[in-house]
This record gives sequence, C-alpha cells and structure tokens, in this order.
Amino acid sequence: MKHCLLPENGIFYKANMHSHSILSDGKRTVEKLKEEYVKRGYSILAYTDHDKFYTHNELTDENFLAINGYEVDISNWDTDDSHYVRCYHFNCYALTNEENSEVLPLPAYKDIKGINRFIKDLNDRGFIVCYNHPHWSLQTLDDYRDLEGLFGMEIFNSGAYMGSGIPGNETNVYDTMLRLGKRLYCLASDDNHNGTPMGHPESESFGGFIMVKATALDYHTIMQAIQNGDFYASTGPLIEELTVENLTVTIKCSPVVRIAMTTAGRRGSSVNTLEGETISCAEFTVDPKDTFIRFELVDERGRRANTRAYFLDEFMS
Repeated sequence: MKHCLLPENGIFYKANMHSHSILSDGKRTVEKLKEEYVKRGYSILAYTDHDKFYTHNELTDENFLAINGYEVDISNWDTDDSHYVRCYHFNCYALTNEENSEVLPLPAYKDIKGINRFIKDLNDRGFIVCYNHPHWSLQTLDDYRDLEGLFGMEIFNSGAYMGSGIPGNETNVYDTMLRLGKRLYCLASDDNHNGTPMGHPESESFGGFIMVKATALDYHTIMQAIQNGDFYASTGPLIEELTVENLTVTIKCSPVVRIAMTTAGRRGSSVNTLEGETISCAEFTVDPKDTFIRFELVDERGRRANTRAYFLDEFMS
C-alpha cells in the first residue's frame, strides 16, 4: 500500500516561522515584513516578538497568513559576561487567531520541572512550542535531554548562521532528541531582526523556511497542517513528493547533489552525484528495525532541506 509521507492533496505554502519587528528588537514594522516576504514568494509569516503576545489578524488576506505568536527567553544570569549566558528560547505559536494577551510568568533556568510545566501550560492554553537555536543558546545535552511537550525544534536558524560563527545547522541535536525517544518536528527559520538591509549578503532574512502542504491558506487549516507535521524545512532545495510503498521510499525534488536517509541506528544510506551532475529523484529501502527515518537534501550551493522524522509506526501496521 502506498503511503504519502507528505500529503497527496493540497499545495505547498512557504513560511518563515521566526521573525521580529519593531514591537521588540526588530528594525521593520509588521507591515513592512509582510511586504518584503510576500515579494519573495512567502505566503505565511509567524510574528514572534519577544516576551509579549500580539495578534496581527489585520495583515491576513487571501494571499497571506499572519501567524500569531511570541518568543520567550529563559536565561541563566549566573555570569556577568553576556557572551556566556546560556538560555532557552522557545517560540510559542497560537493554534487559533483569537485574542489572547496573557503571557505566563517565566520559570528559572535551572528548574527543568518548572520549564516543562511552563510548556504544558502553554499547550493547555492553545499554543504549540518550538525549541530554538540550541547551539546559539550555548546549550548541551544536559540542558535539553529532559525537555517535554515540544512540537518541534529549529534544525536551522538563519540569524545564528549569519550573525555569528556558531553553526546554523542543528541536525546533531535533532537526531539526539529523536534517539532519546522525543517525537518532534524540525523547522528552518530566519529569526530575522533586520539590522542589515534585506537583500544584503549578511542579512538573515529569507534564509530558512518551511514548506507547508495544506488544502487552504486559512489559520485553522495551516496550523492543523503544522501540528500534523505536514511540512519540511529548507534553506533552498524543494521536495515535491515523499511516498513509501512496500518498504521503499521515493523522494522527488528540485535538482540536488546529495540525498541521504538517516535512521535511529547506524544504518542509513545516501545517493550522491559526480561533480557537475544533479539528481531529482531517489529511492531508499526501509528496514523494519529503523525506528524512524528522515531525509536530508543538499544542493550545489550547499543549501539543505530536511524532512521531519517519520517513525515507522506511522506508516507500518
């Protein structure tokens, strides 16, 4: 039986799930952010200004959806040197576009039980929570191994990548979380503050995005698709189709130079090209002992696309 890992019906909508405006420490108005992202083919923008929840429903129209949310900062101020302050940053996305101005009190950095209660309280109030840029946050396994209640984490953060020498790619953290038994999705985001002009080589805008497969561009439908994991993360390559039939996964995509499958164990496989060549389709065999599979695509410029992890019990009886 053929199973579509990305939905068969609907169309893909391009989304940036992490942005900052002049309502916190960004340099552009919410209206200007919409204008610039729409110009570049985006249909969805999540407004995640710091520590205060705003709704931006007035920006939504038939071609654009504003997702309401905010980013919380739980920092460890045991050091006076800001270069060494470890922190949890979480994006909180509202599942409905209703007004909800309440922002919960923050727990202490070292209180992991309190942090997990905080995440649960957000979930109970109709938010899904994303774990942001763990490398930029200077966090280690001890910081994130016990996190609970997350729907996803950033596998790429353009702000971290462009703004510092810290890696933007978080694939090792994502795989570690998965191997710890945590079922969560992966997002690529901009985290744009726009201190440099949009279009400048050092701008963090338009670097990381997700492609959401949905049947309509309305708040409920898009948030349901995101909550279901009907999307993939990318900094460039596009995935057109992802299916599995009789333990064979077929992936179709824009031209790339490498497609790799990662599993819960050491087993995995990849298809690579010779210099100057590209591929746009590949097949992989699933072993019933893989626990989960996920795919990474790399194009000629080194840009990557990552699917979420698909646990085998999602498509195998």
